[in-house]
Amino acid sequence: MTGRIRKREQDPDITRRSRILLYVAFGAFALLLGRFYWLQVVESGRYRNLSENNRLRMRTVRAPRGLILDRKGRAIAETQGSFALVCSPVDVKDLEGEIRLLNEIMEFDVDEEEVLEKIRTAQRSNPYSSLTVARDLRFEQVSVVEFNRENLPGFSVLVEAKRSYPYGEAFAHVLGYVGEASPEEMEKPGNEPLMMGDLIGKYGLERLADNVLRGVNGGRKVEVDAAGRDQRLVEEVPSRTGGTVHTSLDVDLQVTAQEAMGDRAGAVIALAPRTGEVLAFYSGPGFDPNMFARGIRRADWQALNTNPRKPMQNKGLQGTYAPGSTIKPFLAMAALEEKMQEIGKPVVCPGSYRLGNRVFRCWKEKGHGAVDMYRAIVQSCDVYFYTLGLKLGPERVAKLERDAGLGTITGIDLPGERKGLVPDMEWKRTVSKERWYDYESLLLGIGQGAVHLTPLEMTVGYATLATGGEVMRPRVISKVIGMDGAVRSAPPERMRKLPWKPENVEFIRKALAGVVNDFGTGGAAKLPGIVVGGKTGTAQVASVKGKMIKSEHLPYEIRDHAWFIAFAPVDDPQICVAAMVEHGGHGGSAAAPIVKLVMQEFFRTRFVGPPRKGGA
Repeated sequence: MTGRIRKREQDPDITRRSRILLYVAFGAFALLLGRFYWLQVVESGRYRNLSENNRLRMRTVRAPRGLILDRKGRAIAETQGSFALVCSPVDVKDLEGEIRLLNEIMEFDVDEEEVLEKIRTAQRSNPYSSLTVARDLRFEQVSVVEFNRENLPGFSVLVEAKRSYPYGEAFAHVLGYVGEASPEEMEKPGNEPLMMGDLIGKYGLERLADNVLRGVNGGRKVEVDAAGRDQRLVEEVPSRTGGTVHTSLDVDLQVTAQEAMGDRAGAVIALAPRTGEVLAFYSGPGFDPNMFARGIRRADWQALNTNPRKPMQNKGLQGTYAPGSTIKPFLAMAALEEKMQEIGKPVVCPGSYRLGNRVFRCWKEKGHGAVDMYRAIVQSCDVYFYTLGLKLGPERVAKLERDAGLGTITGIDLPGERKGLVPDMEWKRTVSKERWYDYESLLLGIGQGAVHLTPLEMTVGYATLATGGEVMRPRVISKVIGMDGAVRSAPPERMRKLPWKPENVEFIRKALAGVVNDFGTGGAAKLPGIVVGGKTGTAQVASVKGKMIKSEHLPYEIRDHAWFIAFAPVDDPQICVAAMVEHGGHGGSAAAPIVKLVMQEFFRTRFVGPPRKGGA
């Protein structure tokens, strides 16, 4: 043995495993460093936000909507402060349990399933947002919520701007209502600033002028505790109130129209003939737009939409009805303009008119005897206008009526206008592939058959008669003031001037004055000291065979519609008013008193001098 120590040889397997472990360790360390870099540098902003969101919350401050004013500056749509129940989804611990508790302690007046779905959606999409769950809370409800705050993490009470309609149903159809923006509405171009829970115009002027009335939301950044309760205000951005819309509407006339109509269904429209300004626009029965501002329950919405009297329909703008005898002045004007009938030429009315083997009755069973054009209008003789309708034919009648604004879109600045129908031969061929029959021309003469018009169209038509052929665009908005203070006015717009002969216009005015003041069918609208000119109309809803039966003796659903349309003073028209009462019976007894009350209110504060010489 030489005494030298022999060097121990290393096992190659052990060496290889050591290297692998070393590489793994280095790899794991490198991954860890990379992850640290990713979290601390690349994702630092995200996690900083998450950290901040654990202690900070953005409380949206909804912008108050702008005012809508009547012509005298009175607010007909305004914003008031109210208590709202607000939810911060990220702070809710037991959603179903907390909603159940809210129902128990405060008679939660909202659709529970709807609220649950809204909060669940927010938890998925934007849990740090705040959304309004219930609006317009009573003080006792606020007290109960505050007392139970420990058991309601994520829910709080804030003061919020609430849309308010001080005149309730009176302006419902013209103003419309607001509601929470739907996901589809939030995605529309131009609606990018909208957030879940924001209120937007859904109907009427609220919808038409939404871009003006809608303000800009503000916000409050607050520090919260572990239960999500506000502890400290960190930052605040004030909201900006929306612009102001001035209208031509008159509160006094609108309320008078509502009261005069009562609980009956129909429409009352008043406008200034020479400017087209809408002074009143009432549709009944109405609805309370404040229900929508609070957040309407599904059951209430269902009740409104299933009501057979259709309270959600703007009857003045969207309802179409046979005009009855209110159409007769237009046939008389067409006959005079076409020189197809002399004013003094009499027609004998025995109480009916025979065409072939069919008999068409006059409303006066025993007839009017011999009547000229003046008496035919004043006494509303059907037989006279049967002959006139047959003589003129549908083309001449349709042309004059459409020129005057009937059966056309008037262009009023309200959404949802529906066009009525003035039939002619081409319409008949298109719709039924049949020719026009003579009996249809007879029916045109008394405003029956296929002709159906809106109360707005009839108001515009009579305003055209009042002005002697000036067709003005009806308008509700007179001026808009934006958030920046910029003012945009809406001046009167004349759409066309009809070439009616002055002597023909003068005669029609005289005859319409006779309807009210010369023992005609519209005597119920007579005003002392003011010459009113107008025309009654009783539009048949269903034909009744056999002996003539008074409308009031029929079931409500098949009673005649009642019309009265008038303007005053006849020699210098300042106002034109139309009243249509669904199933109201005779126009002279049901609709004329409504028009009289609206005109009385209009002239109550105005002095009207004696009629000029030669006036009707």
